[in-house]
Amino acid sequence: MTAVTKTQALRVIRRAYGPGQAEAVAGRLPDRIDLDNTAHARLLSELGLTPDSLFDALGAEL
Repeated sequence: MTAVTKTQALRVIRRAYGPGQAEAVAGRLPDRIDLDNTAHARLLSELGLTPDSLFDALGAEL
């Protein structure tokens, strides 16, 4: 299982789309996002992210 925290995901969204977008989606994200979970991947897709792009963006911070 590859997972990131909600905080990590919001940091990436804030950088890529701005603080307004991060605030808008914060309530829809679970506390831990499993990048291998189909439902979580679908949610990320609705937000304009893919598990790969999120994980790649986090790579510099991990």
